[in-house]
Amino acid sequence: MVVLLAIAAGITLYLLPGKDPLTVTGAFGEQPQVTFAEGGRPGEDLKAETVIAGRGVAVAQGDLAVVQFASYAWTGTSHRELDDSHDRGKPAVMRIGELIPGLNKSLLGRTVGSRVVMSIPPKDGYGAGGNAETGVTGTDTLIYVVDLLATYPKTASARGRVRPAGPALPQVTAGPAGGAPAVAIPATDPPAELRAKALIEGDGPAIRADQMLVTHYQGQIWRNGKVFDSSWNRGEVAPLSSLTGTIPGILEGLTGKKVGSRVLLVIPPKDGYGKKGPEAAGIKDDDTLVFVIDILGAY
Repeated sequence: MVVLLAIAAGITLYLLPGKDPLTVTGAFGEQPQVTFAEGGRPGEDLKAETVIAGRGVAVAQGDLAVVQFASYAWTGTSHRELDDSHDRGKPAVMRIGELIPGLNKSLLGRTVGSRVVMSIPPKDGYGAGGNAETGVTGTDTLIYVVDLLATYPKTASARGRVRPAGPALPQVTAGPAGGAPAVAIPATDPPAELRAKALIEGDGPAIRADQMLVTHYQGQIWRNGKVFDSSWNRGEVAPLSSLTGTIPGILEGLTGKKVGSRVLLVIPPKDGYGKKGPEAAGIKDDDTLVFVIDILGAY
């Protein structure tokens, strides 16, 4: 997941023969400067250019790509900014295969460390109906400037030094590549206090509570071993916008753990969902929860 930086003093994307309607400048990972030339008009076909070429791995179908991006709606006579991840202070994520067609086609196969500039006509965007939520009309061409910071396939996993779980705690056995680990929960009463153990200790930086995380995870109920949620079973890595929006046991148990780690959390009710467990998940108000979480990235 190494990011290779490249600097672009000035890049021009030609969308029409003999025209120079769009100029993108700026360094990789930083907010781009996008200039729409007077009289320039978008073409009718999808166009994508790698204006800064990275040397990282190629983005594949189903990957979760971590990106910085800026997007615009362009009619040819006017343009307006739609969104810019740089303004939020942390990157965004894009799951390849679940985006609008133009983004899927344009990002697939590009390499980490690259900046890709796209002109996406309505037929490869939201279609003739547009998108009312974002204010995009059926005649708007979408301009995206996307910096690929990292990409995570469903087979991504923790990597580091293996450590034992210790006595009286669930025993975790690694599954196949991209598969869920096997968790054997002891036939004893659960501990009364939160337990957080790095089963695999990564060598990345310690994570902060306010960072966006990329994870694989599985949650189970100590009482009966029921898996109530699993990114491994869904076949996709999962982003987490921050730890501050999670239950207290996850917030306390993961904060300070290192990127690359696999963490076992045993969470008593007082550090879980409290007196009202989510009934749809089969969690009772006195249930202890068991999580196995791979911390794949932090941003």
